[in-house]
Amino acid sequence: MASNATKLKGWEFPLAAVLAWLVPGAGHFYLGLRKRALLLFIAIELTFFIGLYIGTLRIVDPAQSMFWFVAQVLAGLNTIVAHLWSTSSEATTPLVRNWSYHLAVLYTGIAGLLNLLAVFDTVIRAGRANVGQAPLPAD
Repeated sequence: MASNATKLKGWEFPLAAVLAWLVPGAGHFYLGLRKRALLLFIAIELTFFIGLYIGTLRIVDPAQSMFWFVAQVLAGLNTIVAHLWSTSSEATTPLVRNWSYHLAVLYTGIAGLLNLLAVFDTVIRAGRANVGQAPLPAD
């Protein structure tokens, strides 16, 4: 594993960004920032799963709202799993779009946008190490 002050190889730079998107905090973990990775993982996943708890798996659906679905996909692999799981199960009751539906979509969308910030932070930290700049404060 690379530390924040170590130069990354050519293939490791995009790998850190992809890991950061797939699992929140994984990019920071790959860079050696364990505490920051754990904090990001807990914050983003908790936000996402609170949204799923308030709503159902059916809130992760591009047919309902494409804009919020894009934001939800930014939360990583768990969005894709939730979407595939919700489409595989047969829903017998109609989806009610009340205040709890909108709150649940908001929570899951915000989780995705928070993960986008985490991906940017991973890319910036890895890039600073590659060009030889002083690393940003770690944990």
